[in-house]
Amino acid sequence: MTTSRITFQSGSIELPPISKSGYTLSVTSSRLEALSQPRQPVYYKGDSLPVILPNGNRPGPIWPVRRSAMNAECSARLEQLGKPKTLNNQYYFDRSAYMMVTRGAQSAEPSTRLQQLSQPLARKQVQEYKESAWGQTFPVSENSKKAIASARVEQLAESKAYHKAFQNERPVQWDVPEGALKAGANLRLQQLSRPRSRTMIKDDYDPYKVSPAARRVHATPRIEELCVPIARKVRPKKATGQQ
Repeated sequence: MTTSRITFQSGSIELPPISKSGYTLSVTSSRLEALSQPRQPVYYKGDSLPVILPNGNRPGPIWPVRRSAMNAECSARLEQLGKPKTLNNQYYFDRSAYMMVTRGAQSAEPSTRLQQLSQPLARKQVQEYKESAWGQTFPVSENSKKAIASARVEQLAESKAYHKAFQNERPVQWDVPEGALKAGANLRLQQLSRPRSRTMIKDDYDPYKVSPAARRVHATPRIEELCVPIARKVRPKKATGQQ
């Protein structure tokens, strides 16, 4: 059995000898082995007993507090920030759903105009009138009621007649004519109805292959003119200093 070595940018590893059993042996570098190791727990030492914190997290919602943190004194800035925010001088609390009506509002008397506006609007129940809004009518004049339509108006009022070649819609079920039942397909229809033969399909066809004629072709001046980008849509590149 012979051994071999593979060299990487970060180092090299020696491959194990090839086994005669036929099984594949996986080989990892030292860096991959170090990354595959589980994370070690972090030890947090309090004032009383050491507490093991997996992955640096606290063991629960309750944990021991240091003696120095218990005896710490807040600075003047922390005390200032700890004060609750005061309300504005013009702030009003929400009004209660049950409010007190003032004595003046209870003994007030409506004016003549308010009494007139509070009266319901009289609606005219007239069939020949056309109402566009509540109580607003547009009566038909007597001359319009006695008017006689002219010959042209009567001609325009007639319904439009159907075209001479108009046919009604075909029913869902209809009889098939005898000629269609005994019709035979011609030679061209039979050729078109046949499926494509497998012998006509090329297995080695490459759709991405460029022909030699297309490689030697030259673009015309008009095509080169159309390939130029629009000047107003071209954004100049910013020059950056080389380090």
